[in-house]
Amino acid sequence: MIGRIPRRVGFARFTGSRATRDQGLSVRLTLDDAAGGVRVAFSTPKRIGTAVVRNRARRQLRELMRERADRLPSGWYLLGVEQAPVDKDWGQLGITLDRVLSDALSTSHQCGVTSTTNHRRSM
Repeated sequence: MIGRIPRRVGFARFTGSRATRDQGLSVRLTLDDAAGGVRVAFSTPKRIGTAVVRNRARRQLRELMRERADRLPSGWYLLGVEQAPVDKDWGQLGITLDRVLSDALSTSHQCGVTSTTNHRRSM
């Protein structure tokens, strides 16, 4: 199961984190046990297409992340879409997502990126 990052203020967690990119997808992450599981946000800019295209991209990536959530460490994940992934079939999109997540996780483990501080939410 995945959770959402509900407010824009939640995106501040990614300040200073490096994006890992591959074939139009990018991942920024902050590993944090306090997240209570895998928390995911999506960045789908207007340049990738209409609202229908952006929503489809988010739905596809959300479902792919649900399938992988129990294999991922707790933390905050930001998935960015730089081009519309709907041109790819689900299998290829899943392979690209696996590769980007693997690279991002190995980079974060090498750098020792782990946060256990509580982040305050503004209302």
